[in-house]
Amino acid sequence: MDPAPLGPAQWDEIGRMLSSLWIVVLLVVLSATNILLGHNMLSSLVATEHVPASLQKVRPVLYALGIASFAMALFFLTKVVDFAGVFRDFWPDYWI
Repeated sequence: MDPAPLGPAQWDEIGRMLSSLWIVVLLVVLSATNILLGHNMLSSLVATEHVPASLQKVRPVLYALGIASFAMALFFLTKVVDFAGVFRDFWPDYWI
């Protein structure tokens, strides 16, 4: 295999892949935070009466935000897999 320099189009696709990968990481952290707040922390704080019981109405919103951000993370993960096809241009055996 003779190495060849990468062109601007390949660098652009690698940059978009890395940007999408960082977005996936941020969305997964956001999803986990919302689910943790809604399912664990909020119910514990209401049970110990550190916060008023009326905050239980926030739980469905936190669940919805967690599920929505996880769905968006899956969407961006599919984009990462799609952008990873650029590796075949300069490295045909990337499963090694």
